[in-house]
Amino acid sequence: MSLLPIMLKLEGKRAAIVGAGKVAARHIPKLLEAGIKEVVVYAPTLHPILEGYQDHLSFTWVKEVVQFNSTFNEELLFLMTDDKTLHRNLYRRKKSFQLIYVANDANLSDFHFPMTMQKGKFSFSLSTGGASPTYGKKIMKEIELALPDTIDEDLVFLEKARKLVLKSNLSQKDRRLLLQNCASAEWLQDPDRDQKVMKWIEEITSGGSTRT
Repeated sequence: MSLLPIMLKLEGKRAAIVGAGKVAARHIPKLLEAGIKEVVVYAPTLHPILEGYQDHLSFTWVKEVVQFNSTFNEELLFLMTDDKTLHRNLYRRKKSFQLIYVANDANLSDFHFPMTMQKGKFSFSLSTGGASPTYGKKIMKEIELALPDTIDEDLVFLEKARKLVLKSNLSQKDRRLLLQNCASAEWLQDPDRDQKVMKWIEEITSGGSTRT
């Protein structure tokens, strides 16, 4: 099974969630944190973790048992109960425009949840394609330990620098060179890196030669 790794923008999107147990409790907070417009949960009871989200503006709980012939109109459909027969029946009734996640059947799912690490603006996802989640967790831990402690501050600096560069009158060549320099270890470790960017831009735009 071939998969395409992507980052999905959820703003304006709606999700129907069938089931509100342990699996749903693990994934629904991720959807809400990503800024999804609406999550509608269909289940007779809520997992204790999800009870705390009932005041969230994007969270709606429909207290009912979903039937085999039910259909949903949301763009995303999550089937997260322990009833495989129910899942198969709902899958057959899914709309053509819907992306579907079936918790207990990877072959029916249009997408999956990889292991994810978040540090400020930095996001990192890892998947072993189901071969070995245990090994994936081991690799994820090694990557996390290898990341610099300053990664969040570095990305804030790099974002500011990029905005300055894009607003400048620098040539495409100088813009590219400056952004490459900003991401180098030498520049990132410089306590005066913000001033260094401004000085670099001023020197070039005032007629100086391209620096390295």
